[in-house]
Amino acid sequence: MRKLAVALGALSLAFGALAEGSASAAGDAEARKLLADFFLRTKGMTRVVSASQVWEGMQSGKSKYRVVDVRSPEDFEKGHVPGALNLPLDVLFRPASLEQLPVAGDPILLVCHSGHMESMALGGLAALGYEPWVLRFGMIGWNAETKVKVAGSPKQEPDVVRGLGGPIEK
Repeated sequence: MRKLAVALGALSLAFGALAEGSASAAGDAEARKLLADFFLRTKGMTRVVSASQVWEGMQSGKSKYRVVDVRSPEDFEKGHVPGALNLPLDVLFRPASLEQLPVAGDPILLVCHSGHMESMALGGLAALGYEPWVLRFGMIGWNAETKVKVAGSPKQEPDVVRGLGGPIEK
């Protein structure tokens, strides 16, 4: 329940940042238009990508997504998608975090534990003009479909990739 409250708070921060950045009605109207356009393009459906699709793109070097993991740093360190950026949901919509995201229009793949929190972040990012996608079933889906994840913090060297026959030092 606490995670849900944190996630809802982060989403309200996103919309608060929109209002703060432009107190005018024009700014609010632009955010509403971005969100409406996003859901019109997606026909109101959440854009979902399977772990196997993402993994195949990574293996072929043709991955089109910037992977953003919205879980806590502690959960991220236990195992994450290779190359993922950790921006927990409670800080995702802060200016310093948004600066780390790709330019608006480039696809972002959101990841959490089960898919719930990433879906909550999708609406906020869409309202800001980003092109968010979600990983089907989050890390549960990733672990079930790929058996590959990176353990530890990206600041630690070397990373350990687990799966495909055991730990591999990079």
